[in-house]
Amino acid sequence: MSEAKCSAPSARAGRPATLKDVAKEAGVSVGMASRVLGGYGSFSDATRVRVVEAARTLSYRPNAVARSLRVGRTKALGLAVTNISSYHWITFIRGVESAASDHGYQVILGHTGDDPARERDHIRALYQRNVDGLIITPTQENETRIRDLVDAGFPVVLTESSSTTIQAPCINIADHRSAYSATTYLLGLGHERIGTVAGDQSLASGTDRLRGYHDALRDRGIAIDDALVGYGEYRFEPAFAETDRLMGLPDPPTALLVSNETMLGATLQCLKERGVRVGEDVSLIAFDDPPWASYFSPSITTIRTPRERMGAMAVNTLVGMIDAGSDRPKKRDVRVVESELVVRESCQARS
Repeated sequence: MSEAKCSAPSARAGRPATLKDVAKEAGVSVGMASRVLGGYGSFSDATRVRVVEAARTLSYRPNAVARSLRVGRTKALGLAVTNISSYHWITFIRGVESAASDHGYQVILGHTGDDPARERDHIRALYQRNVDGLIITPTQENETRIRDLVDAGFPVVLTESSSTTIQAPCINIADHRSAYSATTYLLGLGHERIGTVAGDQSLASGTDRLRGYHDALRDRGIAIDDALVGYGEYRFEPAFAETDRLMGLPDPPTALLVSNETMLGATLQCLKERGVRVGEDVSLIAFDDPPWASYFSPSITTIRTPRERMGAMAVNTLVGMIDAGSDRPKKRDVRVVESELVVRESCQARS
């Protein structure tokens, strides 16, 4: 029997698999196995496949001896979010932490800032800390790393992800329908020249919200005017600049759809500096529903998503996967959470 074939039975016989076991099973050096599983340095696709398969076969986890010997768990969940200062993510985190506590878990939080390099570092750090599972909205650049973790048997739940290659549960927002209904609402008020401050087009939420806006206009027979689309990238400065450009057009929009809370702040600041009156000179709808939107004057019509419930759903799904162990099915199970249009004072009929 070959050396590689001997390693799996010894690990399964009672002792946790070590990195050395994985390296032997894959036929690579310990350093190479560490590099592949840690997601750093360079290695070939063939080497990655062999190491990931060996880790899956041996149910390997880094520093497994340091884990709880009785239950084989750390009772900690990893969570990586893109913007810890956003109400959108704050409420999600609150839902995650509350549900995790109900299950007896703690949460280790990583803030990525939509930076693939920072996200990669957080993925590696959380995994090496032996969290029992991970909740994440991966950037496109890190989808392969997440897929490798899932293929190796590590529990992962995705949120707001359009990936079709990662065989893991995913909890998404009905972004297309939400943007479609908001745009349709503005059209029903008589607005035809509707601008939008769109989000990051490398993210599923950004593309789906823009697509919903476009589809609503097309279904009403209104030609798409690219000049009315401002790409705010979910950030304050670009959103401010794009709002300024939109309102500076020779024929500016009479209504705006803004794709998140951060950009809403930028849009309101720009409109204030321009002397444009919300609800009178321009109607306004924004994604996310921060508390201040209701007491801003005029109060802001928003698209409200049950973010705390999404966080709880993610945790409940992840804990279910952890409890199922190796018996859990590997499949892309997508659940979609509907949003609600909260009508307030910032939208007026077009005379």
